[in-house]
Amino acid sequence: MELSRRAELPVPTIKFYLREGLLPPGRSAPGGRHLSYDERHLSRLILIRTLTAVGRLSLASVREVLHAVDSRGLPIAGLCAVINDALFAEDSGLLAMPERQGAAARIDSFIDVLGWRVADDSPGRHTLARVLTALERLTGDADVSAFTPYAEAAMCLTNLEVASLSSSVETNGDRATLIARVVLLEAAMAALRRMAREHLIQSADPVCAERA
Repeated sequence: MELSRRAELPVPTIKFYLREGLLPPGRSAPGGRHLSYDERHLSRLILIRTLTAVGRLSLASVREVLHAVDSRGLPIAGLCAVINDALFAEDSGLLAMPERQGAAARIDSFIDVLGWRVADDSPGRHTLARVLTALERLTGDADVSAFTPYAEAAMCLTNLEVASLSSSVETNGDRATLIARVVLLEAAMAALRRMAREHLIQSADPVCAERA
């Protein structure tokens, strides 16, 4: 199958996406013996692969994101909210952690100080509350202000990201590309932080530096 070659995906995987309704069916080719697939199918497969392989989203989350991409009446802000919720939904490990009493209130106060407009039921609030609880159990005491430099860095990077995404949407209006960029930049940020940590470790350890 030509689509398999171009998308660099096995035929069974493509057929699975077709059965699941994640990929629209092909069009009948002249003669009716075969189905044809075009650039629209290729772009959809690239997006699905980005969401699953890079974003590590479940098929359920992928289905919700694709539905949002196809919902032309949904504004860009709503589309970004959907992918944000999908990315949070995959943090299943944190969901199993307990949340110490008072942690949520301290996180709420922290967000108020930042001046951020975040929904009361935002998954991010619960994630930070669980992280704060874990830090307190680890050290015996944890100050919520430890999150301040991370919040400042996050806002700085997100401002750059939003400007880039807005420019991309104005240029070609491709909603699928917008979603893919959000997921890819999220993964890039995680990789860069880990490499920065590796750089500092290598720089601080003479033995490591010599081996490098």
